Amino acid sequence: MKFRMLSLLSIIITLGIKSMGISAEEYHEFRVMVNAIPPSPYVPTLMPIAMENRLDSIVFQLSQATAVKEMFIEVNDSVTPEFAIYREFQTVATEDELNKLLTHSSPIVKIYSYRALISNNMNLNCDYELSLLEDTTCVDFYAGNELMNSTVKEMVQQDIFSLQ
Repeated sequence: MKFRMLSLLSIIITLGIKSMGISAEEYHEFRVMVNAIPPSPYVPTLMPIAMENRLDSIVFQLSQATAVKEMFIEVNDSVTPEFAIYREFQTVATEDELNKLLTHSSPIVKIYSYRALISNNMNLNCDYELSLLEDTTCVDFYAGNELMNSTVKEMVQQDIFSLQ
C-alpha cells in the first residue's frame, strides 16, 4: 500500500514539475533539497538520511527488553546493554516525551521513563504518576544476580522511597 501511494505521489510530482517546465537539473536539485535522494550517488554520504527518530529506536529497544536491569548485575562488573540504552534514553528524551511515555504499553518503558524524569529533575505529570501508582502490570527485574517479579506500582514506590 505504501509503495502504491509513493508511486502515485511521484507521478503527481512529475506531472506538476512537467507542467512548470523546469529542467532536469532543477528537478534533481529539488529532489536533493527535499532529501529524497543523496546529493551525489557516486560520493558516499557520511550520515544516511534518517528515516526514524532516535528516540523511537531507543523506546523500541527498551520495549523489547525482558526485564528492568541496573547498571551491574553480574560479578564481572560490565554495564548491561539495557542500562546503556537507558543512559542514552535519559539524554535524548525531553520532559514532554518522557511524560508521554509514562502511558506506554510496555511496563519496562514506563519504569525507565519514570526513572529518567526523576534522575533528570524534570517535572512529572501528576495524573500519569497516579496511574503508575495504580498499575499492577507484572514486570521482571534483577536484584543482584536473581531475577525477581514485581509490578509497576511496586517498582515506582521503591524508586520514591529510595529518593527520600
